[in-house]
This record gives sequence, C-alpha cells and structure tokens, in this order.
Amino acid sequence: MSIQQKSAAYISGALTGVEDPVSIKAFYEAIGSLCRDFGLQAYVPHLNTDPIANPDLSPQKVFEIDKYQVTNSDLIVAYIGCPSIGVGMEIAYADVAKIPIILLYEVDRSVSRFPRGVPNAIAEIQFLSYDDALQKLKSVLEREVDRSI
Repeated sequence: MSIQQKSAAYISGALTGVEDPVSIKAFYEAIGSLCRDFGLQAYVPHLNTDPIANPDLSPQKVFEIDKYQVTNSDLIVAYIGCPSIGVGMEIAYADVAKIPIILLYEVDRSVSRFPRGVPNAIAEIQFLSYDDALQKLKSVLEREVDRSI
C-alpha cells in the first residue's frame, strides 16, 4: 500500500492519564513533524482539542472534530503504549474506513492484542526510546510514502 504525498496523517495517542504529558505531547509533535517531512499534512489532536489547553470544548465537540479528522485521513500513526479508550476508538474508526495504520509502542510494554491485530495495520513498531521510534517510523514512511508525484 502506498501513501501519496499531500495525504493527511492523523497522529493518535493518549492525552488523559499519561505519566509525563509534556514529553508525550512533544513525541506526538515530533511524529507530526516527521510526517510533514514526507509531504504529509499531519493533524496532531492536542494542538487543537487538548483537554487541558481547551477545557471549553465539550466532549461532543471533541468527538466531532477528532472523528472527522480520523475518517478524512489517509494514514493513522497511533501510539498504543498507554491504554486509551480514545485511541482505541480512533483505530477502530480508521479500520472501518480502511485507512492504513502504523502502531507504535515501547518494547517493554504489554499491549493488548486487539489493536495489534487490526487488519489495516501496515506496520507495528516497537521501540526503546522516542528517538528510536522516530528512526523506525522514518524507515516505514520511506517505504510507504510515494514521492513520485
């Protein structure tokens, strides 16, 4: 499966109940930046619907915005190293829409087999550090993004 440049990439990851919100948000932003390096238009949810930065957004509005972004994307990059109902829902919506999904999580994390078994997963990346994750993601994007356009 080849993803075209100018496609939209949705960066999925837990925001609620994370151990180090500053680091994890920086990681999501770095994933978005890497996607942009490959000509993809990256949507990083916390830059728009973060529960701390945007407390005025109702749960219904967040659902509406993020579901729209997921279902109108051409690629989902999902960090699944932290259990998250929202990420699970985003993966499910992407799978129903037949959107390719790249899964990321730490080597030492125990991750449910259910999201790992999603049929539209084009890569499952286990990593030792955020830098390691970005290097491995770069390799997947080099393989999957069609730069011939």
